[in-house]
This record gives sequence, C-alpha cells and structure tokens, in this order.
Amino acid sequence: MSEAISDSSTLIHSTGIGRLELLKEFYDRILITPGVWKEVVEEGHGRSGALEVRKAHSLGWVKIMAPANEPVVRLL
Repeated sequence: MSEAISDSSTLIHSTGIGRLELLKEFYDRILITPGVWKEVVEEGHGRSGALEVRKAHSLGWVKIMAPANEPVVRLL
C-alpha cells in the first residue's frame, strides 16, 4: 500500500481546482495530522477542501494520524 503525508495547503489547493482525487490516483492513502484536519475541515468549514477532505476521510483514503514524537514536532 502506498501512503503519503499531506499538509493543509496541498489539500486546500487540490480541492480548489477540483482535483483532490488526483492524490488518490498516486497514493492508496493520504495521512494527515490532527492539526491539518482541524485547519482544513473544522476551521475551514464552508471553505474549499472542508467537505471534500471530510468525505475522503469517511471513505477511508484520508487518515488522521498523530505524530509519534510530539516533543520533536513542537521543536520544529
């Protein structure tokens, strides 16, 4: 299974041009952090990407995954 990690910009811009499914053509699953989910879906409610990413998550090809090493993430 091929997986990729995505940031919010990639999700927002791909949905902005109506091509979120292009990511699915290259990868079986897209992994996002809880922070990306919050930015795109929760805080972005009603904006480009929110509905599409929520639907992709419900279909199982976008998965929310917390980073394993939180202290290092905070340093970055």
